[in-house]
Amino acid sequence: MTVPERPVVRMVLAKAGLDAHERGIHVLAYGLREAGFEVIYVGLRQSPEAITATAIQEDADIIGLSSLAGGHVGFTRQVLDLLRDVDDPPLVVLGGLIPDEDRPGLLEAGVHTIVSVESSISDIADELSAAAQRRREKHHA
Repeated sequence: MTVPERPVVRMVLAKAGLDAHERGIHVLAYGLREAGFEVIYVGLRQSPEAITATAIQEDADIIGLSSLAGGHVGFTRQVLDLLRDVDDPPLVVLGGLIPDEDRPGLLEAGVHTIVSVESSISDIADELSAAAQRRREKHHA
């Protein structure tokens, strides 16, 4: 019996806080699955604690947070804080409607990248695949 290879990227996607705009994250989840990702979508109105616990339990390479209704600074920082003491934490990426003035602080706080709503799924998949590969190489070095 052969053990299947691990997918290119294992990713937890989540909508934190009160944001209920989920059409975009569904499209992204479908597109990333088509690109070979294993996507674990945890749904709407998730707490930073639940998102982080799921990512750790699932041995995720990446946590993808989506925000279209504000609140992204607070919940993203909470997720990053919860990951501080985790050995080999997943990368955190943020997507949606993120104001330009919020981007530098989020990146400085530890967000790996911020994906624009105008980004194509193939570009997102390429960027995240490369980032996950670098993360794995660093961990196994």
